[in-house]
Amino acid sequence: MKNTFYIGKFMYLIGVVELAIYNFFKGDFAMTRPPFKDTFSSLNPAMAYVSGAILLVSVAAILLNRYQKYGLMAIILTVFLLATTRHLANLWKDPVNGFKTLWLIGGSLIILGSLGAYKKYEKRIIYFNVIVLFMFFYHCGIAHFQFADFVKNLMLSFIPLKLFFTYFAGVCLLCGGIGLLIPATRKWAALLSGIQITGWFLLLHVPRALTIGGDEWIGVGESLAISGICMMLYNVTSNENTINE
Repeated sequence: MKNTFYIGKFMYLIGVVELAIYNFFKGDFAMTRPPFKDTFSSLNPAMAYVSGAILLVSVAAILLNRYQKYGLMAIILTVFLLATTRHLANLWKDPVNGFKTLWLIGGSLIILGSLGAYKKYEKRIIYFNVIVLFMFFYHCGIAHFQFADFVKNLMLSFIPLKLFFTYFAGVCLLCGGIGLLIPATRKWAALLSGIQITGWFLLLHVPRALTIGGDEWIGVGESLAISGICMMLYNVTSNENTINE
């Protein structure tokens, strides 16, 4: 079970690396697809390059176990300032990408909570991630039904029964979100959601990025990062249940 945390941590950090590298190609802070035409645009491409470099150095520090807390805090602040704040005014129109900024922050918080000095905050961090992921899965699940024709066309030609899998994925997202809210099913909802999104990473996002390119690369990093967050949440939730028992 302990290995699940390290696997999830690695997936999350590699997802952040991929998104950071894409900053240099996008010329903007590409994580979570923020509104690109706003007051931040005048700072580009310098903002994209500086933020990408900060994220890459931060991930390196975490992986090398050197100044981990500073690296995690740097990721949290960078995502909050350059993504979350840009979505606030637009959240009611684009909640999916708005909540992406919060679960990206939540992933760093989970790792921070695993460090000795921050263990006392672990339960609060779990609750934060549970609420954020529930809201994200809820909006994504509903979108699969509202925009079914659009979603099914995202799948590549080798995937059969596109409409069925569109609705099935929507149901799984809704069930995963609800499962996270229930303590008895939380760890399994996190694990199964992580496995499901890893499947999308392999069968949907990577092939689309290799075929179409462009902003499809954002989906690669995002899907890998959230899969890792779910795996880490499975681990810390399992530990929490063991302690409570």
